[in-house]
Amino acid sequence: MVFREKLEDAENLYDFSIVYLLPGRAPVEPRHVDLSTRFSRSISLNIPIASSPMDTVTGYEMAVAMALLGGIGVIHRNMPREEQVSIAKRVKEHPLFPLRRIYVEKDYPCSTSLEIMASSNTRVLPVVEGTSVQGYVWAWRLREICREGFEPTLLAVEKTGPRYSIQSYRDAIREVLRGAYDAVAITASDSIYVGTLLVQDILSEYNPAVSPDGSLVVAAAVSPYDIDRAILLDKYVDVLVGDIAHFHSTPAIEAARELVKEVSSDFVAGNIGTYQAVVDIASSLEKLDGLRVGIAGGSICTTADVGGVYAPTLWAVASTRDAVEEQGLDIPIIADGGIKSSGDAVKALAAGASTVMLGYLLAGTDEALGELIVVGSKMYKPYRGMASKTALAKRYAVDRYSRVSKRVAEGIEGLVEYRGSVYYRLREFIEGIKAGLGYAGARSIKELWEKGRCGIAHRQTLDGVLTFNNK
Repeated sequence: MVFREKLEDAENLYDFSIVYLLPGRAPVEPRHVDLSTRFSRSISLNIPIASSPMDTVTGYEMAVAMALLGGIGVIHRNMPREEQVSIAKRVKEHPLFPLRRIYVEKDYPCSTSLEIMASSNTRVLPVVEGTSVQGYVWAWRLREICREGFEPTLLAVEKTGPRYSIQSYRDAIREVLRGAYDAVAITASDSIYVGTLLVQDILSEYNPAVSPDGSLVVAAAVSPYDIDRAILLDKYVDVLVGDIAHFHSTPAIEAARELVKEVSSDFVAGNIGTYQAVVDIASSLEKLDGLRVGIAGGSICTTADVGGVYAPTLWAVASTRDAVEEQGLDIPIIADGGIKSSGDAVKALAAGASTVMLGYLLAGTDEALGELIVVGSKMYKPYRGMASKTALAKRYAVDRYSRVSKRVAEGIEGLVEYRGSVYYRLREFIEGIKAGLGYAGARSIKELWEKGRCGIAHRQTLDGVLTFNNK
């Protein structure tokens, strides 16, 4: 063996920073681009977006929001089995429209309650105490109290008002559309407050991703070594997503071989990063419905530094797509890691991905897990890699079935700036993807696979001016 040849024959590991799509003749306007796709063999989406199973990103609220927007949320597994199952069950019970956690409390000053109502553009809001709906308050009544010099919202609470459960959400829609109330509270079957239905959300355009049974789609992360967790989740989720850093290992593949025999939900293997990984996994598993692709490409992943290993998402997607095509497999590829913009998403799709998985871009939103943190005059939310020290410590603390396979952290943690609601952020992101497909001359993702042409450009910043060094 000539060790020097390892370097001389080294492949070019293309990543998002140097690869760009070349423009082509656009057949349609961007607004007419079709972004429908698949997340797994049998689960279709209306947009090619999935939220990452990170414990600072995807819980109940993010999973619901993703499905309502046409994508899918992958519930993280850094929790006891029963809690993950409960979240999946609640997503499946959620109606096919948004519920916002917008309400007032009876001890709020009237001015605060009026500010909340103004920001949500509504005349009336429910009053919630703990988990119980106490009644409603009207803006006109709050203004009267403020003028009279009284501050507590309590004085304006009306104990009467509509009461609707998730099961009776169609009646709630009719109530709001009738015009008597432009916001009503929705509760679970045990009368616990779930969210508020706003008239503007009913009138807004939503194209939710739904399962064959008509419920919102949802996925859940699992370790291939935790078959019992997979079996419990299988009753409620549409897809089980492999959630280990290096799925292309003999123990993981052997464990997954047993797992897929016990479940009926689609199974996505991951993460992987090479052509050979597809060949080995596909030849070993009786059931394989998708691939989660990318090694060490995430913004807070340190595997490339800790282990010296790197399969950048863009390169990995192209390599695994070649394997899928040449092996005659009919399964989607999910690009996971390092996607920092809608432009990166377009590149990943052009390289052969069906869906892109987002973590960093969603972490600072209202629907992401984690509390808001104020630093100076700015607000932030926590964000950490699932192989960071604290994430690993939590996993082993809450889940006695968690398997310790490595004793070195391969991720970091930090804060991301607060970004508002994911509903607004993703709509902008999707418009960017549509624009990208339009520039590339494609009217759909499949057409992008065929027509997308790439170029290499090393971008440099000199004295604040962006320049290009083309090759």
